[in-house]
Amino acid sequence: MELAIDYSWDSRITNITQGILLTDYKNLKAGTYVLAHHSSMGDECELVYDGIPHGHKLFSVEENLVFFGFDKGKIIPIDGFMLAERMYKPEPVSKFGIILTAEPEKIDNKLKILAKPDSITDFEVGDVAITYKYSDYEMTHNLNGKQEKIIRLKYSDCLAKEIL
Repeated sequence: MELAIDYSWDSRITNITQGILLTDYKNLKAGTYVLAHHSSMGDECELVYDGIPHGHKLFSVEENLVFFGFDKGKIIPIDGFMLAERMYKPEPVSKFGIILTAEPEKIDNKLKILAKPDSITDFEVGDVAITYKYSDYEMTHNLNGKQEKIIRLKYSDCLAKEIL
């Protein structure tokens, strides 16, 4: 169960994606701030309870829809999920210098691991994972009043590790 604050911090994102755990869950303790799927805290999951403070809501969230915890600005991946960043093709270089393009071209099936839970032993932080083409689930969230984007990678979407 989660206690979530009902607010819209971004004009584009109106669904609740963050909350506070009310019970221990996997490698996270009760009271930990968590990031969940954007449709996990909808009206159909809301629990009615008289003791909820004004401006807060209580939800029952499916466990496979909670991805990360936050502790003092540090992202804590939950078992089965890793934090990753996109890989881009190198900028073309001419003999006169770098040719600048409008936007770097991303590599669809490679992600660099930034954080992982201890339960995942096949990958280390800094490894490049070969994934299915659309495995990079980008999530926008608000942490400490700052909008950030992170990429959630499911361990089951990793096909191999790139040997450099």
